[in-house]
Amino acid sequence: MIIFSSGIVLTANENSSLLHMVPDAEAYLTSTIAEKARLRRDALIEEWRPRLYADASVTELPANPDDLATLILTRSDYRTRIQQDAEEDPVVATSTTQKDKYDAVTRSGSTVTLFSSGITIVDLSGNVILAYVQNLEEWVIGALMGQVNRGKKKMIAKYEPIIRADASVTTMPGTEDGLITMILARADYTRGG
Repeated sequence: MIIFSSGIVLTANENSSLLHMVPDAEAYLTSTIAEKARLRRDALIEEWRPRLYADASVTELPANPDDLATLILTRSDYRTRIQQDAEEDPVVATSTTQKDKYDAVTRSGSTVTLFSSGITIVDLSGNVILAYVQNLEEWVIGALMGQVNRGKKKMIAKYEPIIRADASVTTMPGTEDGLITMILARADYTRGG
């Protein structure tokens, strides 16, 4: 399965904020997705084990966790998170809060595209995540932008006092983006530091 087939565009400041937290943005996101898939696979197995034991038609279960998860995902009584939510309340729409926040930012000028040809996820990994989240791209954007925001906060918390104490600085930008640009231009700026 491929998500974000044309990549994920970040502003230069968003990318710098992300890199303030992690040395390699694509490796971080790939690792985050893989860990989420492992955790959701294990949760799916734990959730379904009692049902499988109670099902008289199940005479044996695969010992391999991936094979067991695949068996669960192919059962006629299995429902993805979005299917479960729709069955509970057909009016409830898919959550797009994170994607809406991402889309609300104008990304023009200096930008960086992560995963320019998309993110390839093994179908099993994507499907076990979808057992617990409505939309995979929505979840990935939330995880990525959460790390971007942590990077911004950490960068500002460290460097704003330094800038304020710098006698050569007479004015400061009135926007977060402006402040981040100022921080990144400083000779004493170091990533993650």
